[in-house]
Amino acid sequence: MVGRPLKKIQCESYTRGSNFTKQCLCKGYFQKTSGKYRCKFHGGFSTGPRSLEGRIKALRNLKFLKNKTEEEIQQWIKNKIKQVSYRKKPSTK
Repeated sequence: MVGRPLKKIQCESYTRGSNFTKQCLCKGYFQKTSGKYRCKFHGGFSTGPRSLEGRIKALRNLKFLKNKTEEEIQQWIKNKIKQVSYRKKPSTK
């Protein structure tokens, strides 16, 4: 809220730089889940869709998967997972 610093609702988190003694000075937005005010830095972020149906729904918005069927998208996801698992290097102890 520009020009009204006394009316600004601040983030209710504490900064690590002050050893958790000083409150964050950013503008806070109400979080429905916790019932507290958090800024864009302390509010957390979405982890994305977890279920297969949610992933398919999100991937349908991509240009190259727009006109694909659900089975084709599932196959694409499985191939992508296989590629990532092949890239991982084995841990050496």
